[in-house]
Amino acid sequence: MKPITEDPQLEEELQELYILSKHWISDIHFEEVEIKFLKNILNKYLVSETTHEQLDEIRGFNESLTLQDASIDAMKEKISELLRFLGSIIIGSDPQIRLDLVEKFAVLETEMKALFVSVKQLKKSLFSFTEEIMKTECAVSSHKIN
Repeated sequence: MKPITEDPQLEEELQELYILSKHWISDIHFEEVEIKFLKNILNKYLVSETTHEQLDEIRGFNESLTLQDASIDAMKEKISELLRFLGSIIIGSDPQIRLDLVEKFAVLETEMKALFVSVKQLKKSLFSFTEEIMKTECAVSSHKIN
């Protein structure tokens, strides 16, 4: 591939990719905090007076959250790798732009979106589960009072 000598538009687009990728790090950090929050809900607030079936669901949620943690760690590594690669191009230490750059970026973007959707679905399921437990506890409490 023939090296490009000066292309301001290309430099601008590469910097935009770099900035977007840096923003993904913030997004990933937010997802990490959400996962910790969800684990906290499960392990601190839902373990009192739960049925055997509910404990099984809680275990399932914990397993899903552990998988999400692993996905987040893998995604952080992929983003860091992309940032290093883009940074080397931008500062000029590796002026070779490979054709697969856009493809790698698109794949990573798709993986990020899938991760966010997955966490959102898990959160929705967990909140629904929590709401059911709260309703049950309220019904049991009001039954005990009467």
